[in-house]
Amino acid sequence: MIMRNKIKTLLLGLGLAATSLPAANPAADLWNDPAFIKEFLGSYGFLAGYEPKISEDEKEALRGLVDLIKASPKAAIQQLEPQIKSSTSAAFDFILANLYFQEGNLAKAETYYRSAIAKHPDFRRAYKNLGLVLVQDGNFPDAIPVISQAMELGEVDGRSYGLLGYAYLTSGRYYAAEAAYRQAILMQPETSDWKIGLARCLLETERYSDAIALFDTLLKDDPDNADFWLLQSNALIGNDQSLDAAQNLEVVRRMGKAELETLTLLGDIYMNNESPDLALNAYLAAAGKAAPSDAKALLRAASILTRSANYSQAKDMISGIRQKVGSSLEPAQDLELLTLSAKIARYEGDTDTAVEMLTKIVERDALNGEALIELANNFADLGKLPEAFNRFEQAAKIEGFERPALIAHAQVLVRDGQYGKAVPLLNRALKIEHDGNLKDFLARVERAAKSKI
Repeated sequence: MIMRNKIKTLLLGLGLAATSLPAANPAADLWNDPAFIKEFLGSYGFLAGYEPKISEDEKEALRGLVDLIKASPKAAIQQLEPQIKSSTSAAFDFILANLYFQEGNLAKAETYYRSAIAKHPDFRRAYKNLGLVLVQDGNFPDAIPVISQAMELGEVDGRSYGLLGYAYLTSGRYYAAEAAYRQAILMQPETSDWKIGLARCLLETERYSDAIALFDTLLKDDPDNADFWLLQSNALIGNDQSLDAAQNLEVVRRMGKAELETLTLLGDIYMNNESPDLALNAYLAAAGKAAPSDAKALLRAASILTRSANYSQAKDMISGIRQKVGSSLEPAQDLELLTLSAKIARYEGDTDTAVEMLTKIVERDALNGEALIELANNFADLGKLPEAFNRFEQAAKIEGFERPALIAHAQVLVRDGQYGKAVPLLNRALKIEHDGNLKDFLARVERAAKSKI
């Protein structure tokens, strides 16, 4: 069975991240934000008392540039850049940086914002816009002090707090990020990015109940937002409410927005709650969305169903995998499916079929320790103990399979009443890895061996 912490880890780490987990970069779509564009275009003007001084000649040059900026930023760049010297006003560097930023040339924009700040160290809007560039470029360590400096100089608004929160969040400084996001929400209560960022802080600091409540309010305003349902699932799993999380994931599924990772997670939750039929349904839905590169996730689902003794569901899953991605399976993956099928055949009592399948696997891959152990168990079921012991010994020589081979070998010996021969095998297994249950088993075998003498 899949433990809760495993499911929690899966949700935190899987492809849900592609749809929601890292809060969307609030600097990434600046040029699609009408409020930002209005504010940004306004920044081509200057605030008396807060901005660098401009000579009358420079004012005249800038007036002639205004119409060109509106018509063609690229042409404005070509005209303005040659005019900038160490002696010209920082306003020129700032405007050129704005133009480059507007054109998406972040490296050039950063260069000229820094040049403007070097000429005028209290140029607060230059700090603010430089912070935007650094966040959009993913340079969060540098962005934090730059945005903070802009705010110290008086450039305080919701966007500045929100971007500062995002930079702190991405840097793993969750409590600082939370403080910044709360300020951003106060100033821009309608901006969902800041609320998502705050929710992520709550998730990272394991305050799941608060995160759940926050997403309840977000979902009231936007019930068709699949990302909100997925993020709230994160909090619900962290809060030991995995079935409630499953309900959220089912909502996303009904929306038609559940990706393979979401569906496999849903299956894992159902398995953890002993609902194999529901799990199979989710896993098969995941198979329906699978690409050849997704075989690993599907094989994992088939393995979970098999190892939990849900053989009927496991057979259906294996069939679904072969139908969907069978032709693109790697040789090792095909052998893994064959091994699972052999396990099912054995537990269904069809030992001859299991032996036939496992023999083919071992012929193709002599170092397949799992198949060797399974083949040995089948030989033991058929009463062919010499063949079984030989396969156990082969498996024990393969790296990573010595311990399970020793234990399986010992178990067969115990069933056959050969307690004394089982003891050294179990001792070897315990030396490889200590296990309380195995130690107890060894003690019982030792007592049985002594009583038989």
